[in-house]
Amino acid sequence: MSMDFVTSKSHWFATISLVVLGIIFESGWPNYYYTIHDGPVVLWYFALSGVMAVALIFLRPIALKPLLKEPLFYWYVVYSITGLLWLIWLDDGYLDPDNQNWRQRFLLFLFFATCLVLVSAANFRRFVEVLFGCALFATVSYWVDFINPFLYVSADMEQSNPGRAAGWYIDANQAGGTLVLMCIAAMPFVAMRWRVLLSLIMLIGVFPTFSRSSIVFAGLVMAVWVWRGQFSKKAFLALLLVIPLGVAIGSALFTQGADSGEIDSEDITNRLGFFQQMGEANDDSAIERRYVSELAWKIFMENPLGLGPGKADPGKADSVKAWGYSASTHNMYLLLLVEQGLFGGILYLAFLSIIYYKGIRLYRRGLSRQECDIGMALVLVGIYFSFFGFFSHTLLREPHVVMILTFLLAAEHRAIAGRTRSMLTETQPVEAIVEIEDRRRV
Repeated sequence: MSMDFVTSKSHWFATISLVVLGIIFESGWPNYYYTIHDGPVVLWYFALSGVMAVALIFLRPIALKPLLKEPLFYWYVVYSITGLLWLIWLDDGYLDPDNQNWRQRFLLFLFFATCLVLVSAANFRRFVEVLFGCALFATVSYWVDFINPFLYVSADMEQSNPGRAAGWYIDANQAGGTLVLMCIAAMPFVAMRWRVLLSLIMLIGVFPTFSRSSIVFAGLVMAVWVWRGQFSKKAFLALLLVIPLGVAIGSALFTQGADSGEIDSEDITNRLGFFQQMGEANDDSAIERRYVSELAWKIFMENPLGLGPGKADPGKADSVKAWGYSASTHNMYLLLLVEQGLFGGILYLAFLSIIYYKGIRLYRRGLSRQECDIGMALVLVGIYFSFFGFFSHTLLREPHVVMILTFLLAAEHRAIAGRTRSMLTETQPVEAIVEIEDRRRV
């Protein structure tokens, strides 16, 4: 069997696998189907990605190379192993119910590895089409959810939050942040004439979630896109002309939903008031977040080595005893400080630093407009983890976020490899280039 045939088949297999996994995870389906309709646990979908990655490695063992060259892979190894060491040190068993948090950490590490293997060998364009389609689907489903509050989650369910749309993501904050993240990842690969449409999908879709952090972040991303010239002059002019129409349609839909009497009008009013009052928030959610932040900092100061993974998870009885409150930290920085002490905080800062370094390096050294745009997308993803880290404690265990991260990491790898080949073309004899390329394929 020729090497070209194997490469072609593995490329085709990786692309199909990535498209399937992208549709499954970026739509938010696994958690929704499990939580609302008692479907299979998310672990089965993780297993699917593992089977696909193993099959690809069997077809083409060199598919492991991008994974072994990625610094964040080793970061995840440290993240998982140190969590296990904390459990051993605390004499907690692996199967102890309280340690589900660490098991999720380990599963997301495996998911990161399998996704990076698959995406590195796949056709990026196909995955971008999945991101574009899922972003459009999310926007439509959020507005449908807002107008029909109990279509996705019935009123008698604990997860019901009428008035704050989330579609299949259930959680409105997660829904808004993921939509923005999908648009960030797709932007470098979308033709200039379609980028305005992508930005409109983001802005229109994020509003009905009424997620303050997501709306602020979407505005920041939009400002960066405009500042860095992501739109042609004609497209930007069209955007300015379309915005009033979008506002009018959005106002009409908002009025329709608000008049239904089924949404929590007080919560929505308070959230809109956040923007009118220039960031001041005094609703129940904001008060709770301030309280758990103070509690987390107090626990960290009393336990600088941490309580152990999962001990700030209120879903488990022993964790409530250790943590002392019914809600978690709502903050990645504080979560890791509570769980693994000062080392945990340094660990998350290292995670952010790697993403920023890779993004800034490619942005400054890119040989093409697309390479620079990929670098900027990575920087925006770094800002996503930095900014949302103050409002969410689940960022590192959300599979749809991990998949988007691996996609941009693989794009950065491919851009660096392309630049290396370009430099070889300018400095090496033809025979040497052919020899190097042959070795690279093997």
